[in-house]
Amino acid sequence: MKKTSLMPYYRSFFHNNGKDFVWGLLATVVESACAVGIAWLIQQLLDACTGSADALPFRYLLVVSVVMLMAYLGSIQLDRVTTSRCIPKAMAQYKSFLFSKISQKSIAAFRQENTATYLSAISNDAQSVQMAVGDIFNGANSVLTLICAVTLMIWYSPLMTLAALMLAAVFFLLSLPASKSLIKAEQELSDCNEGVTSRFKDFLTGFSVVKSFQAEREMAALFSEDVAKSANADRKRRMANLMFYFTIDGGIAAARICLLLFGAYLAISGQGVSAGMVIAFVELLNHVMTPMQQIPLMLADMKAANALIRKAADNLEKNIRDEGEDIPAVMARGLELQQLSFAYEPDKPVLHGISHTFESGKRYALVGASGCGKSTLLHLLMGGHSYDGKILWDGHDLQSISTGSLYAMSSLISQNVFLFNATILDNVTMFREFSDDEIERALRLSGLSSFIAQKGMDFLCGENGCNLSGGEKQRISIARCLLRKSSLLLVDEATSSLDAKTAAQVSQALLDLKGVTEIVVTHALDAQLLRQYDEVLAIKSGRLAESGTFDELMQQRGYFYSLYTVTQ
Repeated sequence: MKKTSLMPYYRSFFHNNGKDFVWGLLATVVESACAVGIAWLIQQLLDACTGSADALPFRYLLVVSVVMLMAYLGSIQLDRVTTSRCIPKAMAQYKSFLFSKISQKSIAAFRQENTATYLSAISNDAQSVQMAVGDIFNGANSVLTLICAVTLMIWYSPLMTLAALMLAAVFFLLSLPASKSLIKAEQELSDCNEGVTSRFKDFLTGFSVVKSFQAEREMAALFSEDVAKSANADRKRRMANLMFYFTIDGGIAAARICLLLFGAYLAISGQGVSAGMVIAFVELLNHVMTPMQQIPLMLADMKAANALIRKAADNLEKNIRDEGEDIPAVMARGLELQQLSFAYEPDKPVLHGISHTFESGKRYALVGASGCGKSTLLHLLMGGHSYDGKILWDGHDLQSISTGSLYAMSSLISQNVFLFNATILDNVTMFREFSDDEIERALRLSGLSSFIAQKGMDFLCGENGCNLSGGEKQRISIARCLLRKSSLLLVDEATSSLDAKTAAQVSQALLDLKGVTEIVVTHALDAQLLRQYDEVLAIKSGRLAESGTFDELMQQRGYFYSLYTVTQ
């Protein structure tokens, strides 16, 4: 299986961010050179104090000290300023890229996935990714400092340089196991945090169910268990971090002492090493060992971040429907079903060989007992699942149509209307621009005019419309569809949770729409409403039992007649 390319994800960090990135790296170069230059300055000053003939005159060293200090402080400040701009911008662009990738999913694909994965990717995981982005600059600083330090050490004494590098190599090898443990601990913590997010999201979404079944204690126990696993994973990560730094700090202390003793021996035995060089070597060893300390940790951060980006990319790239052909947004002929069959599980069919034609501009009611497949049929029309048979939109096979064309032509009103915690206007327009005339028309036809006159367009709907009644929420969803001017309107039990009066008002508002093809799943067998549909389709056990006008079906005294009689 071909691996998902991560290049678009990495590019998102640096899009329109190149100038700060380059300036940050330039500051890093100067900062590294100055840091190592200070070790040379220490050697010169100490040798000047001991009267060494190789030391530069003090007045020169004074000028060099001032220039180097200014360059060092200036580069540090430039580094801080550029990275403080570059890193937040990089993360903002990365999160926006993740959001854009999620928005490319089809409705059907999104229903099949765990949204907690994406919540974790844009929150918990993003923190780890941000550390890795910062490590680009820190890593450049460490590598450049290491190169400059080793270069100066070789110039001073190849023999002492060899000893220093051997000590550094031993130290680096000892730190590798701790580094690997840290990477593993970071990944485990990410998985546990995702579990906590998922559990908490389920609790918030199903809050009313939990309360009504008095399952608070059980949910709390499950959440506490998830939190305990996350806390244990965090403890392991912290312990891995402590072991890593213990190895690092112990190695640095041992290497310093060993190098100091070896340098002192060379200086005392007269092998061309001065006291200033010995001290400079210890200072330079810091610039070798510190990168050795930081580089494995940064590599661990980068590997962990790469794994998290890979995890997000794999989830974002799966279930993506390949773009098909674009078709006109206005339905001219209608929909045609040819031997449509579907099953959620193999050998358990929900729909059996349904064939029917829905003509453009007409209104259709789907009726039947609960679980007969009405809602499933509606979702299949929106490309909700794979199926057997054919669904033709104006003669075009549904599976060959681009999702953009599919959603441009159709609108879906479901039983559970989602509203944003925003104004009525924003919920109706979905944050887009429409003319005042278009908005006024949508509000009038959806029956919202009187409500708007009382509350105003700036009335805050609350989280998922908690400040509105069920009927008001449904009318807003109708107004949304009217603004879009979709050719096809699919309605799935939109009035099942409403009182009889409100349900009748909403149903009549839908029937009063002109120039729209409507396919309505309804459980309310109201003769006055059903007579207004051009055709009623009765579904029985996943099969199209019969179809016709209300009066025709009543005269046939078949399945629909029995269904209607029972409900009266």
